[in-house]
Amino acid sequence: MRLMIFLIISVIIFITFAVWTQNMLESSAGNLGRHLDHLEAAIKNDNWPSADNQVKAITRLWNENKKSWQIFINHEEVDNIDSSLARVKQLVEIREKADALAEIAVLKLFILHIPEKESLSLVNVF
Repeated sequence: MRLMIFLIISVIIFITFAVWTQNMLESSAGNLGRHLDHLEAAIKNDNWPSADNQVKAITRLWNENKKSWQIFINHEEVDNIDSSLARVKQLVEIREKADALAEIAVLKLFILHIPEKESLSLVNVF
């Protein structure tokens, strides 16, 4: 009987932790995605000072979230985001509109697919 209670409590703790992790990833990815949308709009409107400010905000936000994301996701994913963000920074700095928009799309893909990829679902378990 004690073993059964221990197993049930362990499963409840595991599921609670998985739900909390999923919510944290979705929340921070959504927040980063909204900032990337603002950056994209600023670049499309040739508002480069606003784009510079958005890049700084995204970088600050990513550095805050990066520490917790590294615990839960593959480090290669984090490296991909770091690399793409560095390219976006440089492209905004040199005012390269087309390439910056393309790299922002890549960065969005890297960030927004992580909560789906890391979710607790049958597809990800098997």
